[in-house]
Amino acid sequence: MCLILVVCYVFFVVNPVVVEATKATVFSLSTSAVSDAVCDVLGEEGFRYEDLVHIETNSQNEVVFISLDTVKLNLMARKFYQVAQIYLDQMGKYGVDVALGTFTGLPFLVGIGPKVSLKLMPIGAMTSVFESKFEGAGVNNTEHSLYIKLYASVSLVLPAYSTTVDSVTEVLVAESVISGKVPQVYLGANSPLTYSPAK
Repeated sequence: MCLILVVCYVFFVVNPVVVEATKATVFSLSTSAVSDAVCDVLGEEGFRYEDLVHIETNSQNEVVFISLDTVKLNLMARKFYQVAQIYLDQMGKYGVDVALGTFTGLPFLVGIGPKVSLKLMPIGAMTSVFESKFEGAGVNNTEHSLYIKLYASVSLVLPAYSTTVDSVTEVLVAESVISGKVPQVYLGANSPLTYSPAK
């Protein structure tokens, strides 16, 4: 009977307290690892706006066509995945430190006592979406920013229990000012310049 009570206390009291105390840290570590990976890849590869976005104008300097280079975006995303996975794996080796008092399940002991390291494990493949944002930049000028949102999941492993922390990291990939009138179709919420790379 005592064993059952202990198990129930651990599952229903201790684990939720530990998860709540560490979730923000795990989320921060995950987003930081992915962001660092993206910045490293952009620094090494030197992608330019012109390499990723194609713009066509007519004789009145009006934009008639904007498209994304899906081949290059796929290659970029694949590189992001590879480097981010390395960073996340390294993060998993170090784990996350939790004060021993947190494992009592008592709120006033959270963060007190020596540190215990909990294991972190990246889960599955990352997913990503490229998104365009348009903002006015003067008369007949529009600033076009291309972002990538990377979604990752990390498992926080507790004794006889584990939980998943999902994170999303948004990073600016390229931006430029477009001269000429941009059609409303590109400025709307359902912009065709939102793109999910193929796996």
